[in-house]
Amino acid sequence: MPERVLVDNDVALKISCYDLVDEMVDATTVAEVAPAMLGVGRFVIRSRLAKARNIADAAKAIDAFERLLAAIRAIEPDEAELSLAADLEAEASRHDLDLDGGESQLLAVLARRGCDLLLTGDKRAISAIAATAAAIAASRIACLEQLICQLVGMVGTQAVRPGVCAEPRVDRAITACFACSRAAPPGDDEVVAGLTSYVRHLDDVAPGVLLPGADLSPLAA
Repeated sequence: MPERVLVDNDVALKISCYDLVDEMVDATTVAEVAPAMLGVGRFVIRSRLAKARNIADAAKAIDAFERLLAAIRAIEPDEAELSLAADLEAEASRHDLDLDGGESQLLAVLARRGCDLLLTGDKRAISAIAATAAAIAASRIACLEQLICQLVGMVGTQAVRPGVCAEPRVDRAITACFACSRAAPPGDDEVVAGLTSYVRHLDDVAPGVLLPGADLSPLAA
């Protein structure tokens, strides 16, 4: 069965740090097809989790990531996809933009397998995609803030905020949206407004590639 939603390393790592694995898998499973990530990502993320100094509870994050690996699909790009990925990286380089190997391979898989969505936490990659591969990715890229907004809509701020605020240095923009520096928790509307602001800014600087809206709800349409 073909992949529907692709997840990059940055999203997989941060969702594991926030211990929101089950929620993320639920949000990105389409027609009973679980999300997928590159097989090599397991080694990359395990290494990053073991070495990262901005993670308060690495052991908990590692455990969550192993649960994520058990719940999602691992994929490998074929030769045609690797060739397309190399072309995409070269085009980005010609524009002096940053598109690393993992992002380019996922983008190639998105294009050739007709996947619904690539979920990425790499804002530089989103800008590169908008500049060099907008036709391939049109409205099929989503950022971390859209995923988190979807999770708030599914389970509420009170369920998401503890994981985010337990790891305030993992993503400072997400930490700010959940007002982790104050005791009183924000309401759902305040959190969604903050996340939406980041999504709109990214849509302005990388027009035409993001999934429409502030969350992942178009996936269910």
